[in-house]
Amino acid sequence: MEDNTKKQLKEKTKKLRRVSGWKVGLLLFLALLLAAVLYILFSLNLIGRSTNDRIDASMEDFETDQLGDGAPETIDPKNVNWGKVDPLADDGLLNVLLVGQDRRPGEPRQRSDSMIVVSMNPETKEISMVSFLRDLYVRIPGYSDNRMNAAYAFGGFELLKETLMANFGVSVDACFEVDFDGFEAVIDTVGGVDVELTEPESLIVGGGAHAGMNHLNGDQALTYARIRVLDSDFGRTERQRNVLLALFEKARQHGLTDLLKLGNALIPQLTTDQTTSQILALIKDGYNVLHDNPNPIESYFVPAENAYYNATIRGMMVLVPNLDMIHGQLQTYFPLNNTEG
Repeated sequence: MEDNTKKQLKEKTKKLRRVSGWKVGLLLFLALLLAAVLYILFSLNLIGRSTNDRIDASMEDFETDQLGDGAPETIDPKNVNWGKVDPLADDGLLNVLLVGQDRRPGEPRQRSDSMIVVSMNPETKEISMVSFLRDLYVRIPGYSDNRMNAAYAFGGFELLKETLMANFGVSVDACFEVDFDGFEAVIDTVGGVDVELTEPESLIVGGGAHAGMNHLNGDQALTYARIRVLDSDFGRTERQRNVLLALFEKARQHGLTDLLKLGNALIPQLTTDQTTSQILALIKDGYNVLHDNPNPIESYFVPAENAYYNATIRGMMVLVPNLDMIHGQLQTYFPLNNTEG
C-alpha cells in the first residue's frame, strides 16, 4: 500500500514538472516571439522612433544672452501684440517639416537648430521651402512665450507642429529630424551634393573647397550648413536650403526605383513620426511632383526683413514677428491653389 502511494506521488510530480516545463517553455517562446516582432517593427520603422513626451511647464527654460551695449531694447512680454492668426488654406498641400537638431551622441532631445517646411502641391506640381528662424519669438501652447527652437525640446514634433499652427497657421503632414551625425550620413549615402560656394565660405569648408561649384561630402556639407560667422542666422538658413535644393536636384536625376532604395537606406538616419510605408508613399508623391515639374524650387525664410523687429525679452535677443504681415507673405510662399480673402 505504501509503495503504491509513493508511486502515485512520483507520477503526479512528473506530471506537474511536465506541465510546469511546458508552461515555462511556452512563455519563453512567446517572449522571444514578441521580442522578434518588436525588433522587426522597429527595424522597419513601423513603430515610430520619435518621442513627443512633454516636459512639465515648471521645467521650461530660456536661453538667455550676454547683453552688451548693442543689445536691442528690452520689452515686457505682455506688451507683444500677437494679432489674429488664421489657418492657411493648405489642405491640398503636402507639408513636410524638416528639423535639424544640435544633439551629440548620448544626449536627449535638444532645441531645433533648423526648421524647414517643404511644401508640395500635387495638383500644380509646385514646390517651395520655407525656413522658420530659430530665434523667432513665438507662443508655445502650454508654455511661456519663447524662442521657436524651444518647442521641439519641450515637446517634440507634436508641440512644434502646434506652435507652427498657433503662430503662422501652417499645418504639417509629416516630420523628419536629423542630428549632426545623421546629416553627414544622409549626404554621404547619396554620394555628396553639388553646392556653389563663395570664397569666404570655401575657406571655412576646407578640404580643397574653392570659390564656385563644389562637390561636398557629408562633413563639408554640414560645415557649410552651419556657417553663421560670415553673416547671420538668415544667411545660415539660406545655406541649409541650398543643401536641400542640391539634394532635390539630385533626386530628379534618378528613377523611382532608385529613390525607393535610397529611401530605405536613409530611414535609419532619421527620426520621424511616419511608418516605413508612409515614408515610401511620400517618396512616390515627391517623385511625381519633382518629375513633372522642371521649374526651380522656390526658397523663402520667415520672418522676411520687413516683418519683424529685434527686441530683448526674458533676457533673450529675439526676432518679434509681425504675424499679420507674415500671414500674407505665407500665402505667396506656399504653393496654394487659391488665396484667402
